[in-house]
Amino acid sequence: MIPLAPTDISISTELVKYIEKENLSISSFANRAGINSGTLSRFINGQQPLSVSGLDLLTEAMNLEEGYFYTAYANESSLNWRRLGPFIMRCAELGKLECITQIVDMMVDVQAYAPQLFDSAEVLYHKGNLAAALIIYKKVAEGEKYQNSERLGWCQYRIFTCSLNSDQENNLNCTIQFEAYVQRLPEAVQLDALEDLTNTLHSLQKWDKAKHYAREMGRISRFLYTVHNHRKTKSKKNNISPKKSLFGYILYSDLILGSIAAEKSNFNEALFYVSCYENQSWIVESDEVSENIKNKFKRWAKGNRYLYQLMNGNFQVIDEYIEYISSIDNAILKALFKIVHAANIYSWNIDKYLEQYEKNITKYYKECIDGKFNKNMLDDQFSTLLLDIGIYYINQRKFRYGSKFILDSLSFSYKINNTDNIVKCCSAIEHIRHEIDPLDLLRYSQFMKEVYDQNEKKADCNHLYS
Repeated sequence: MIPLAPTDISISTELVKYIEKENLSISSFANRAGINSGTLSRFINGQQPLSVSGLDLLTEAMNLEEGYFYTAYANESSLNWRRLGPFIMRCAELGKLECITQIVDMMVDVQAYAPQLFDSAEVLYHKGNLAAALIIYKKVAEGEKYQNSERLGWCQYRIFTCSLNSDQENNLNCTIQFEAYVQRLPEAVQLDALEDLTNTLHSLQKWDKAKHYAREMGRISRFLYTVHNHRKTKSKKNNISPKKSLFGYILYSDLILGSIAAEKSNFNEALFYVSCYENQSWIVESDEVSENIKNKFKRWAKGNRYLYQLMNGNFQVIDEYIEYISSIDNAILKALFKIVHAANIYSWNIDKYLEQYEKNITKYYKECIDGKFNKNMLDDQFSTLLLDIGIYYINQRKFRYGSKFILDSLSFSYKINNTDNIVKCCSAIEHIRHEIDPLDLLRYSQFMKEVYDQNEKKADCNHLYS
């Protein structure tokens, strides 16, 4: 952690003390620092502020850590974008987030600075400095909250994407906060926002809302695709484009709608949507990139046709489905999630498939518990997979296997704050408590005690600060 100067000091006063202590003249120190001596003299006399680059040179010449005077610099700064803009970017480089907060708080009430602040946040966002960008987006959004502005929509969209993590409760709150702002974005950008919303809601198993936004994505993309193909000349009014080809959003909308129909056990409807993204005769584009996109959806259509037939009770396609899905990298766990679910519904015996892929399940679980979340599979789906495997083995009267997987699901669900699955795991364990191995029962008891102790600590902390 970078040591900081006390917040109540003056940079010029500290500089004068240093020059006197080292028995230097202003000119000699200026030469050492690489700063113009006149500029330094005017700074000491309070006649001219330093730029952030000048401050960095001064700090280095005084043999202090980078950013040592940044809090003091923020305290002494006046509203001047030419100085504060670079200062914000430099604070982001050094991780001085509290200084960014201080500066943006000072500037955000002046509406004229909103565009510059937003542009700075965009630069940081595209550089991958999401923590710094998020501070600015939130402050600009707060300043714009009474404006019906496109910039407010952009800020809320960035806040949404930057705030998503492995905590499903957090992700639901992020979704609720963002929903009201989607329509403030340009239509082309709305497609990306609707896709992100749909994916998040799908992972949260909020099927009705996910269906609503998937349909909206399909409606807008179909409209834009029709307009685009009938327009002889491109409009110069708005050059914002979505991230992908327009037809890709149409196909993806049908893909998600099919997935949601399957989740609600409407398998005939799901198969209808498979035929929609499988039939691509209407697509005009034929370049290499477009052909790759179309082929990808054709492959998904093939796999999902097997899957939805399987989920509809057709056990005869399971070997074809397993063979198909095994050829795709990192897809087998997602497939097992559905296969085990179907096995529990139709009382199939799938022991040989679980034995075949036991190492994949164990490897993924260990990576997740160690914090190496694999985003090729949604975390809450994996926690449900573990629970479903446990239930499958219990139904097979293999209680030792069943309790192990349920306890693994319980542990992982707690890690990602999947409260629904925690309740289901506890209910399953209590239901077979009399059949559980004593060591597994001990593991369950220790887990519940740990949860109880942590909740007690949280309650004590809340009491102290209430």
